[in-house]
Formats: sequence, C-alpha cells, structure tokens
Amino acid sequence: MATSKNKILTLLQTEFINSKFSCVAIKMEEAEFRELIQQYAMQVRLEQGEASLTSVLKLVITENPQLKNQVRSSVSIVKEEIAKINEMAEDDLGDVTAEIEADESSEYEMLENLVIQKFTEDEKLKAQIKALIIYGSYAKRLHVVGESDINFVVILSSDYSQTETEEAIEKIGQIAEEIVTPEVAHIFDLMILKEDDLTQLEKFGPDFSFIHALYAKEGDVKLGTNVFNSLDISEEQVHEAAKLLISDAIVQYDEIINTAKEEGLPDDELEYLVSASIIDIAFALCCYKVGLKAVTMDLVKPDIHEEIIEVWGERGLFSDYYDMLQQAHAFKLGIKLPNSQDFLQKSIDFIKEVIKHTGLKQE
Repeated sequence: MATSKNKILTLLQTEFINSKFSCVAIKMEEAEFRELIQQYAMQVRLEQGEASLTSVLKLVITENPQLKNQVRSSVSIVKEEIAKINEMAEDDLGDVTAEIEADESSEYEMLENLVIQKFTEDEKLKAQIKALIIYGSYAKRLHVVGESDINFVVILSSDYSQTETEEAIEKIGQIAEEIVTPEVAHIFDLMILKEDDLTQLEKFGPDFSFIHALYAKEGDVKLGTNVFNSLDISEEQVHEAAKLLISDAIVQYDEIINTAKEEGLPDDELEYLVSASIIDIAFALCCYKVGLKAVTMDLVKPDIHEEIIEVWGERGLFSDYYDMLQQAHAFKLGIKLPNSQDFLQKSIDFIKEVIKHTGLKQE
C-alpha cells in the first residue's frame, strides 16, 4: 500500500526536528573545543589511517549531540584540527581510545540480546525458526551509533503448515511491537522470510534483494544455521539488485522533493531529508560497479564514503560528486558544510548520471 505524501512529509519532518532538537545545546570554550576535536580526530586516524572531516563530524556529534550547533558553526576549526592530526608522525599519536569511550554496546547490544531472548523463550516459535541472522554494518561492527540500523532476518522452516507459519509470523509481529520502544525504533529493522522464499527473492523487490542476501551470507547467525549459504548468488543478480535499489531510492528522492516543495519547506530541511536517498543511491551504485566483491570490501551504509574513491576511482565518471556525497553525510548529521549551497542541483545531476550509467529508464 502506497504511503500518502502528507504521511511521508510528517514522518520526515518529525525525523528532521528530532535530529536537530533532541537535546539541550551547550557551547565549549574554543580551546577546550579544539582539544576535543583533536582527540576524536586522533581516534579516527588511529582506526582508519587518516582522519576525514565526515568521519570526525559523525563521531563528535553522535557522542556529543549537545554540541551539534557549535560543531555546525565551527567547521573551519574542525578542519584545522583534523589537518594538524593528519600531519603528525605516527609515532606521536597517542592511544586515545581509553579517553573517549563510545557507548556502542548500549542500545544495539540491548536490542540484539532482547530479540534473541524473545525469539527463543517461546519453544514453539523457536522450533519454527530455521535461522535468525543479523547482517549489514552492525554484524560487521562497522556501524555508526545512532545512524546505522541493526538488521535482523528471520527464516521460518518449511516443515510446518501454512496456518502454523501464519501464526509464527503473527507471534513475531507481536514480539516486535513489544520490544521496539521509541528509543530503539529508529535502528530496528526486521525481515521475515519463509524457507521457500529463498528461491524467489525477486518477489520482495527492494525490501530484500540479492544484495541483502549477499550480506546475510556473511551475517552473524544467532539461531539455527545460515541458510543463505546454500544460495549461489551471481554477479548478474547483484547487478540487477543494485539497479532495483537505485531505482527505489530515486523514487523516494522524487517523492521527498515534490512533497517538500508543495509544502514550502526551506532548503536546509529539504537537504537533510534527501541526504539518505543520495547515500542509498551511492551505496547501490558501488554494488553495481563491484558486484559480489561489495561484501568483502566491507561496503556498508552509512559510511559508504570511506570506500568511494576505491570503487569510483580518483578520476572516474563520478569523481566530481565526491564533495556532494560528503555533504550528504554531513546533512544527515544536521550540519551544512562550506560550499554546499549547490547540493540539491549537484544531487540531481548525480542522479541523472547514475540513470545514464546503469541504463535505468527515467520516468
């Protein structure tokens, strides 16, 4: 069933408002703020080899949401401190991971443990579950706290009647409603499949494509066995799934643009709202270009920008859009980077280039 434009707009505006005003803003003294940025930049460099602006911004804001306004107005300071850290000799870098403790385990591990507990305490339901798998960025521990979903897929055994299977699906739905509180609703993603569905994934469209299945093959099995290992996924299937995901993200982009313009939303809200669609398109385009290697390259959302140059090339067809993608990541955090005034036009140009490159039909 299609979602009405007003409902889409309401959900998106609510997300935007919550992301911007979920905590009381504070402001640090500049010297203290610079020191904090240095610590986070050092942490990112230690983990990734180089501290990028987007990675540092994400880390700072995720763990210090009360500083979002100050970070947004001090991007030049952030860039200065990142440059200093990147210029330091490796021997001079300290291990700051003990100084900045990311509370990654809290809501993610709590949700993971609760799902496992609820799905296994009912013996009848447990017997019907062929597999419970976590896949995607959290399964690889490459997630971004507060942004990344924790993706669950449940496979129900084909050894039961249709009535019993429907009862199991209803039970899982009840469990999901029980455990998904407002605090974790934004990171919870659940897909229920029947064992027989594995041979006809095409019917699920963008909700669960062969790219989802590819990542599920490398997922973290919490119950049963990994039934996706029996799937022989081809390059062509990944190729077509990527086009499907690109097409779906473009439709979402268009819906947001059209609805937001009808309602007269300001550009900063519109930029925030379309940023997720741009990241989705970029991720799917990477999968389109590298095929089966996507999962071994650890291509995951929302940090797709870290692997973009490796996939797209330094001087490739899409190299002009690196800055635009970095801006999309910043907009997701509610930050407007310098020189991003043409973001919307660049995003439209990017989509047109993607359509041409992949051979999608533009309606």
